Amino acid sequence: MRPTKLTISAFGPYAGEMTLELERLGDRGIYLITGDTGAGKTTIFDAITFALYGNASGENRKPRMLRSKYALAEARTFVEMEFVYNGKTYRLRRNPEYLRAKQRGEGETKERPDALLELPDGNVITGDRTVTARVEELVGLNREQFSQIAMLAQGSFSRLLSGRTEDRGAIFREIFRTRPYQKFQERLKDKAKGLYGAYADSVKSIGQYAGGVMAEDGERWRAAVESKDLEAMLDLLEEMIREDESGAAGLEQDLKAVRERSGLLGQRLGEARSAAKAQEDAQRAEQELRENRPLFEEAKAVFEREKGRAGEREQLIGEISRAQENLKAYDEHDRLAADSRACQAEAKGMETVEAAAGNEAETLGLKLQELQEELDRLQTVGEELVAARSAAERLGQNRQRIAAHARELSEYRAEERKLAAAQREYQAADHARRAREGEYQELYQVFLDSQAGILAAGLKPGQPCPVCGSLEHPAPAGRAAAGGGAEGRTGARGAGAAVHGTPGAGAAVHEARGDGAAVHEAPGAGTAIHEAPSRPSHTPVTKEQVDAASRRAKEASDAAAKLSLRAGGVKGSLDQRFERMKEQVEAEIGGWKESWQERIRGAQAKGREAFLEEWKLVLEQLDGVLCRQAESGEQTIRGLEEQAKRRGQLEAQKKKAAQALENCRERRQEAGKARLRAETRRTELERQIAELKKRLPHGDRAAAEAELTEHRRRLLAMEQALNAAEKRLNEYSGRVSAAEARAQALNRQLEAFYRQQEERCVICAAPQGSLSPIQDSSPETQLSPSDWVRQLEAELAGAGEILERLEAGRNRLHHRLETNRLARDNMVRQQAAMEAARQQWTWVKAMADTAAGEVNGKDKITFETYVQMAYFERIIARANARFMVMSGGQYELKRCMEEDGRGKNGLGLSVIDHYNGSERSARTLSGGESFQASLSLALGLSDEIQSQAGGIRLDTMFVDEGFGSLDGESLNLAVKALAGLAEGNRLVGIISHVPELKERIEKQIVVTKEKSGGSRAEIDI
Repeated sequence: MRPTKLTISAFGPYAGEMTLELERLGDRGIYLITGDTGAGKTTIFDAITFALYGNASGENRKPRMLRSKYALAEARTFVEMEFVYNGKTYRLRRNPEYLRAKQRGEGETKERPDALLELPDGNVITGDRTVTARVEELVGLNREQFSQIAMLAQGSFSRLLSGRTEDRGAIFREIFRTRPYQKFQERLKDKAKGLYGAYADSVKSIGQYAGGVMAEDGERWRAAVESKDLEAMLDLLEEMIREDESGAAGLEQDLKAVRERSGLLGQRLGEARSAAKAQEDAQRAEQELRENRPLFEEAKAVFEREKGRAGEREQLIGEISRAQENLKAYDEHDRLAADSRACQAEAKGMETVEAAAGNEAETLGLKLQELQEELDRLQTVGEELVAARSAAERLGQNRQRIAAHARELSEYRAEERKLAAAQREYQAADHARRAREGEYQELYQVFLDSQAGILAAGLKPGQPCPVCGSLEHPAPAGRAAAGGGAEGRTGARGAGAAVHGTPGAGAAVHEARGDGAAVHEAPGAGTAIHEAPSRPSHTPVTKEQVDAASRRAKEASDAAAKLSLRAGGVKGSLDQRFERMKEQVEAEIGGWKESWQERIRGAQAKGREAFLEEWKLVLEQLDGVLCRQAESGEQTIRGLEEQAKRRGQLEAQKKKAAQALENCRERRQEAGKARLRAETRRTELERQIAELKKRLPHGDRAAAEAELTEHRRRLLAMEQALNAAEKRLNEYSGRVSAAEARAQALNRQLEAFYRQQEERCVICAAPQGSLSPIQDSSPETQLSPSDWVRQLEAELAGAGEILERLEAGRNRLHHRLETNRLARDNMVRQQAAMEAARQQWTWVKAMADTAAGEVNGKDKITFETYVQMAYFERIIARANARFMVMSGGQYELKRCMEEDGRGKNGLGLSVIDHYNGSERSARTLSGGESFQASLSLALGLSDEIQSQAGGIRLDTMFVDEGFGSLDGESLNLAVKALAGLAEGNRLVGIISHVPELKERIEKQIVVTKEKSGGSRAEIDI
C-alpha cells in the first residue's frame, strides 16, 4: 500500500486545505519529513492512518480531537487520500465528528463521522464503519497492526531495549495478542483459589452442622467438637442417634396403650350419650301419644259421616253431564250464526270488487285508444331513420375522401420541403467540390512549376533541353514554391511555357490573394470563403501533397454527385406525386357543380403553385360544409332515434294495457260468481239455526251455563269436605302410629343398654399404674344413662392429660432425632466434598504455580512469557541483521535471564561485543548505540508483525526516532540500514529535524509553522 496523493483540510495544525502530491516522491527510496518542532510532521502519518481506519496512529489522539483549532468556523475537516495497492488505484475520503458553523442562520451544528471509498472499478462504498471494514479486508491489517508496522514511533521502542521482562511482556502482549495466555494463567490461579475456598467452605459447613447438634450430654459433645476429630464426632453422633431411637420406641408403646384406653372410654361415652338421648326421646313420644289419641278418634267420626254422602255426589255428577251436552248444542248454534255472518260479508265484498273491476276496465279501454292514436302518428319513423342514417354514411364517406385529399396535399408539401433541403445540401457540397478542385489545381500547377525549375537548374549551355531539345537557354525557369505570391506563380507559368514550349500550360489557376485564400461564388448558395491550407513561403510541394489534394477533390466530387442524385430522385418523386394528385382531383370534381369545376381548372391553368393553393382552399371550404351537414344529420338521427324509442315504449304500454283490461274482465266475472255462492250458503245456514233453536232447553246460552256452574260448585264442596276429613284422619293416624313405634324402639334401646351394663365388669387396668380401672354398676346400684355420661367424661379427660404429656415428650425426642440425623448426613456429605476439593486443589495449585512461574528453585518464567520468548528470539534475529550493519559488526543482541533474578524472567536482553568477546546488559550501551539498537529492534519487530499478518508487505514506512544522538559515522550506518529497507518497491519516510539528514536526503516534505497560526507542508525535491 503506497499513498500517492494526500489532501488535508482543517486537520491538526493544518488550518486550511493542503494537498501533497506524494507521487512526486517516487515509489522507492528514502525521503525526509522535516520541520519545526510541533509543526505537524507526525500529523501527516496520523492523516494517512485516519483516512484508512478513522483513527489517528496514537491512542491519545481521538477522532473528535483532530479538528484544527486554527481553522475557520465554516471550514470542513476531512482527509482525502489516493493510494496504490497491488497495482490498482483507490481513493479515500473521511471526516471525523466535529462542530462547525451552520450554513444557514447562527450557531454550530455537529458533523457526523463519514467515509467514502472509491474502488478501481468505479464502485463506491460509503459509511464510516463499512469503509473501515473494507480497508481492513483489502490491506489485511487493522489499525493497531498498521501503526506498528508502518510507523516506528518516536521513543516507543526505547522501552523494548532498556526495559525489564515485565515491560517487554506488556509490549508483546498488545502487539502479538498473548493476553489469552496471561488470562489462562489467571484462570488457573483463580481456579486454585476457588478450590481452596470450596475446601474451606466444607470445613466451615461441618463446624456449623456440628454446632446445630442437640445433645442430652452437652459437655461430652462439646469436647468432641473441640477435638476437631471428624471421625470421633461422627461416631459419638451415631451413638446419640441410636439412644434416642431406643427411647422413642418405648414412648410409642406407652402412647399406644393410652390411645387404646381413650378409645374404649370414648366408645362407652358414646353409648351412654345415646342411651340418655333415647330416654329423653321415649318420654316425649309417650306425651305425644297422650295428646293425639283423642284428636284421632274425632277425625275418624267426621270422615265416616262425609263418606256416607256418596249417593248425593253421584246424582250431581249425572246432572253436570247432561248440562254439558246441552252446552254443545249452543256451540253448534254459535258456529252456524258466525258462518252466516261471514257469508253475508263475503257477498258484500264481492259486490264491491265487481263494481271496481268494471270501472277499471272502462278506464283501460280509454287508455288503449289513446296509445293506438299516438302509434298511428309514429308509423313511418323507422323508414325515416334508415334514410337519415344512409345519408349520414354517404356524408362520412365524402368527408373521408376530402380528408384523404388534404393528407395527400400535406404530404406533397412535406416532399417539397425535403426537395428544398436536398438542393441546399447539394449546393453546399458543390461549393466544397469546386473549392477542393481549385486547391488541387493550384497545388498541381505549383508542383509542375517546381519540376520545371528542377529541370532548368540542370541545364548547361550547349546541351539540349530534356523538354524542348533547344541548345540555348536564354531564360531558364527558377524553382517555384507554394505560397510565394501571385508574381511567383505567374513567373513559374511563363518559365514552364518557355521550357516546354506549351504556352498557357500553367493557366487555369484562381486569382490568388496574399494570404492564400480563394473566393468562389456558388449559384443560389451565397458567397463562401475557402481557406487554403497555410504553408510557409518557399516550401516545395511534394507529390504526396498533390495526391492528398486529389483525393480530397475526388471525395468532394463524389459527395456532391451523391447529393445531386438524391435531390434528383426527390424531384422525380415529387413530380410523380403531383401528376397522381391531378388525376385524383379530376376524378373527384367530375360530379361537382360546373362553377366549382371551372374554379379548379382555372387555377390549374395558372400553374402548379396556384393550383395547389386553390385546391387547398377548396378542400378547407368543403370540409367546413360537410362538417355542418354532418352535425345537422346527427341531430336529425338523434330525434328519429328518440321517436323510434318512444314507439317501442308505446307498443309495450299498449300490450300491457290490453293484458290489464283482460284481467279486469276476468276479475269481474269471478267476483259475480263468488257473490252468488255466498248468498246461497247464507240462506242454508239461517234454516239450520231456526231448527236448532227448537231443541234447546233454555232460552239462551247464559242460563244453561249458570245451571252447570251451580252443579259443579255443589259437587266441589262435597268433595273438598270428604278430602279434608280424610286428610285430617290420616294426619292424626300417622302421628299416633309414629309415636307408638318410636316409643317402642327407644324402650328396646334402653333395655339393651341396661342389659349391657349388667353384663359388664372391670374390663381393663391402667398401664404402669397411671390410670384407674373402669367400674360398672351392679344391678342393685344401677345408674341412669345421664350418670354414666358424667362418670365416663371425667375418666376420658384424665386419659387425655396423660396422652398430651406422652406426646410432648415424644415430639421433643423426634425433633432432636431428626436434627441430629440431618446434621450427620450433612457432615458426611461435606466430608466427601472437602476431600474431593482438597485432592483437586492439590494438582491445580501445582499447575497454577508452574504457569505463573512461582515454582521454588526454578526460573520465574510465566506461561505467557514462555510464548513471548519465541517471538522475542525471532525479533532479535531480524534486529541483529541491521544492528550488525549499524554498529560496524561490533554488537549483537541476545536474549538472556534478568541479572538480579527479581520479578519475572525470560525476556532479558544483553549485547555481545565482538571486539572484546564480552557479553553485558543492553542498558550499558551509549546514547548513539542505544538508538541503533532501539531502531534495529523496532525494525525487527515491524518485520515480525508483518510476517504474523500473513506476509503482507507495505510499500510505505515511517521512522520517527531520535537521530540527533548519533555521530556522523553512526548516522551514516543508520541511514544505510534504512536504505536497505527501501530495497525493491518500498518508500521509507524519516521524521526528523536533524540538519545532517536534510543535507543527506534529497527528497523532503518540509513542514513550516505559519505566523498567523497553523502550519503548511510542501514537497521539496
